[in-house]
Amino acid sequence: MVQFSSNPVEGTAAESELVIYRSELASYNPSSNKFIRINIPVADKGWIDWGDSVLSLKLTNRSYDTGGASTTDTQVKTQMNNLIKSVSVLNSQGQQIEYVNNYNLINNIMDDYSMSANHKQGVEQVLNGGSPNGDPDGGTALGGANSITEADGSSITFCDRLMTGFTSGQYLLPLGYCVGQSTAIVIELEDPTTAFQIASPGTNVNLAYKVENVQLRARQIKFNSLFNESFEKTLAEAGSVGINYITESFLHNQNVVNASTAGKTNIPFSCNPRSAKYILACARQQDKVQGDDARLEYSLGTRSGLNIIDYTFEIAGKQYPSQPIEVSSTNSSQGFAQVLDCLGQIGSLNHNTLVTIATARTLFYDATAANPCKFIAGLPLEDFNSSTNPSVYSGMNLQTVGSMSFQPNVSTLDPKAYRIDIFTSIDMSIHFTIDGRMYSVR
Repeated sequence: MVQFSSNPVEGTAAESELVIYRSELASYNPSSNKFIRINIPVADKGWIDWGDSVLSLKLTNRSYDTGGASTTDTQVKTQMNNLIKSVSVLNSQGQQIEYVNNYNLINNIMDDYSMSANHKQGVEQVLNGGSPNGDPDGGTALGGANSITEADGSSITFCDRLMTGFTSGQYLLPLGYCVGQSTAIVIELEDPTTAFQIASPGTNVNLAYKVENVQLRARQIKFNSLFNESFEKTLAEAGSVGINYITESFLHNQNVVNASTAGKTNIPFSCNPRSAKYILACARQQDKVQGDDARLEYSLGTRSGLNIIDYTFEIAGKQYPSQPIEVSSTNSSQGFAQVLDCLGQIGSLNHNTLVTIATARTLFYDATAANPCKFIAGLPLEDFNSSTNPSVYSGMNLQTVGSMSFQPNVSTLDPKAYRIDIFTSIDMSIHFTIDGRMYSVR
């Protein structure tokens, strides 16, 4: 529909400037100083546009083999997402308003199910590194240190967007109206045994790396005085609640399926958001996440099918969905449809993802628990009839719900323990008040 008017509304004059926010320190590594803090100072009454924001960093591989001096023994494969274990956003009073744990895992999952191979080749492969087709084994190897002690090897500069609700770019954020110290983003680096895969295994490889030149680029916007006066009036009228923006974030839970488990298994977890959009659960062999085996695996880029026959979730004593979702090597359509429903892709004209039906490491489901695949169990929770409750938005209200559980029905599991990661997508509102506070409600 096109609407015409004889009295068009005039635009608001504004100035835009690309600003580079740098980390506090010049160099970081996961063994000593693994928390990267990026302060975001904003001009008085300035706004930040995260729409085209980019995080960049220089990665140097410092892996080495104590049994020799060959760089061939220390080549690794990774991508930028894999290096980030968690992301925190701190307001101007130093309070945490958002925290995404196991950021690298949920980021890999979202890439797999919401990105096409063409986009991965055209954008992500160039900027973020990694594989162009969803198979992490297709990534480019990065040479290590030509030494028997930790030293600088090959380097590469990665660029990518941060996948957080705060930096989603849906709205301009009036950070220049906050009072106190600068808003900050804190990035926690991942352990190298989880972030790296040894491309050319040696006998006694020690994985290590460092990160330098961490920069976050975003646009700062300044409006004219007339707009500022109008916005301050709006803030004053909003009172202590302030104005708010709705965005999406993730809550993370973790549990373990013990070795040699079979039958219907109850995996409890707990989170209490006021608006839960969907739940995703995935399994990874514990030894492939951390430890000696992890150095040879892609536990972030692939997961395990856990030899699931079917699965359900339990919330407040009620089973969801009403009938178990069946999964097998010849029938994975129900499970795949659940994931697409969670991500809002049902009815989309383009279901071109990085997930395949039969290719090793990119296939949706493999019944053999030890085999790598892209499987995740999904449960959509959105309820678009909840508009009568202004505090819930479109998701299920879990504020008063106690323990929930993921209930996979496992045929036979190999004699290994499996780590279960559960991500709950939530509606998060970010509030700004007239007294210069910023806070979130989840």
